Amino acid sequence: MPSSSVSDPERTLATDDPGDDTARRFVYQWTYAAILCCGMFDNTVDLVEVFCEHHEDVLLKHSDGTFTGCQVKTRRPERQPFKATDKEITGACKRFAQLEKQFPGRFRAFVIVTNHVFVTGKQTKTCLSYLLDLAATATDVDSAPQVLRQYLQLLATAASCEAAIALVALKKTRFDHGQPKLDDVLLRLIDTLTQVWPQAHDCTITIVNAAARALVSACQEASSLAHALTVPGYIAVSPNPAHAELQIRINGKRIDRAKLEQILGATLQGGELLHGPLTDLPELAMPNLSLLQQKLSAGGFSALAIASAAELRDKADFLGLQWIRRYGKTVGLQRYDHIRTLVRVDCADAFDTTRSDSEPFGRTMLADLRQRFRKRRSTSSGAPLFGCLDEHLEGYAYLLTAECSVWWSSDKPVQDK
Repeated sequence: MPSSSVSDPERTLATDDPGDDTARRFVYQWTYAAILCCGMFDNTVDLVEVFCEHHEDVLLKHSDGTFTGCQVKTRRPERQPFKATDKEITGACKRFAQLEKQFPGRFRAFVIVTNHVFVTGKQTKTCLSYLLDLAATATDVDSAPQVLRQYLQLLATAASCEAAIALVALKKTRFDHGQPKLDDVLLRLIDTLTQVWPQAHDCTITIVNAAARALVSACQEASSLAHALTVPGYIAVSPNPAHAELQIRINGKRIDRAKLEQILGATLQGGELLHGPLTDLPELAMPNLSLLQQKLSAGGFSALAIASAAELRDKADFLGLQWIRRYGKTVGLQRYDHIRTLVRVDCADAFDTTRSDSEPFGRTMLADLRQRFRKRRSTSSGAPLFGCLDEHLEGYAYLLTAECSVWWSSDKPVQDK
């Protein structure tokens, strides 16, 4: 047993182990790729597919078949700004020149993004913005300013291409040092999802957070060779096994709109739904207002409370209609049936708890029911509510009342129909 004066590795922070810092940089790249994936929800961005670690850190495909290559560079905030002559930057620009040589005319842009900053405002070879401005106006290599010619020759030598190709690539290059810091990138992704993901406005922040992390995880898998493990064993006997395996590997790196929605949509459920066979799903229908009024009146509700109940019932039914429009009839009705089942259970418990044969107990039952809704919402492991407010749940109680599935009094003023 070591003495108290001997240092303990589990209580001492490592000072020369770069592993955790390297991991943070990879997570930043995966999260940035996830942010770019969100662009597929914005029709003005012209983005149809995102590839992770395919020719570039992140490769974007546009609707016209052209591509944008993105290099992600991270640096600790205490370090000096990036210079055009830093090996990380010359390496990125060299890669752009190689891609332009390999795929002439197929790239519309090349982008270097970073959590750090670049040297700006200087007319020297260290200032990337200055070199990019010179490249934008240069007609050819020979007539370009000397500082640009030297930089182009540096890239051409490294990329094993002509300086003219390096110039074409540099004309398409830009940098973005307005990206979030290392510790802020996940928050940027969550904020982006809340703005562009169509289902986000129906979700709690916990669900959006889970969706963001699921998307980052998907980008991590796409960036790795995890998809190589899914290559079927029978590929070896296919007519063209090399081509078939190549397509599987490339598809593993691809995220399109359908896959994006699948990744995010998987986080919406939050648990199994309470619904039966598809043939038993209820259809949306306008309940009988007269039945609702009679039952609530028998339970001791005032005329004002009955009018409010009718309005909440309409809001609940409209929410079911929105689910059908947004997710399709089957999924929408499954949600509708699930919420109705939850509310029916709570109504039955509230009825049994507050029932009285001597006096109206409808308002007491309502107070008990509202408490049950609040308790259900506060239970993190409970059944999903799909963004329903307590008022929506109460509206479903009134909807079920009008269908003779819920009662607010011992006496039944009308017969089930």
